[in-house]
Amino acid sequence: MTNDKSQSPPVFDLIQIIYWLALSSWFGAVLFIAVAAPIIMRAIREEKPVLPGVLSVNLEGQHGTLLGGAVIGRIMEVLFRVEVGCGAAMLLALVAQWIVLRPIGRNLVPPLVRTALYLGAVVLLLYHWRALWPRTLKKRQEYVEHADEPDVANAALEELDRLQGEIALVLFLLVTLLLGIIVFSANICKPVAIPTP
Repeated sequence: MTNDKSQSPPVFDLIQIIYWLALSSWFGAVLFIAVAAPIIMRAIREEKPVLPGVLSVNLEGQHGTLLGGAVIGRIMEVLFRVEVGCGAAMLLALVAQWIVLRPIGRNLVPPLVRTALYLGAVVLLLYHWRALWPRTLKKRQEYVEHADEPDVANAALEELDRLQGEIALVLFLLVTLLLGIIVFSANICKPVAIPTP
């Protein structure tokens, strides 16, 4: 007679592989953009490029900012796809962990914290991807289109700077939440198979 519970460790190992790959990839991607974005912006600004497609006297000194924003924008498009994929894989792994581990009592706290942190990370991802990022792109476009109208351009630039600061904050919070998930994942133990007579 075979024991169904004795089959849970290999299933658990697969769940853990998916979980840790998704979590580490998500954390690494967000940490990369949080660290790399300011460095990219600074490096491009220091080179003082001139964009031939955006020639305006009122944009003097801002071409580097626009080019840096375009580079980061392309990276962000890939980042959002990576984050969504990692978030989906983590959701499946978290649900599977709850099913396989069936935590009770004091053992219930770490999975609850992991799940709450995960939900917070997903909310931040959705806010960044579907609300904050489109507003940033819209303000950038408004700034470029109205470069010859200082009143409109300056207001758009001010709002663009504010939105970029908010993006930096969202990325910092996302890194913090994902780091929290890592910390509360350290005690995940393989379920013990109970032999049947």
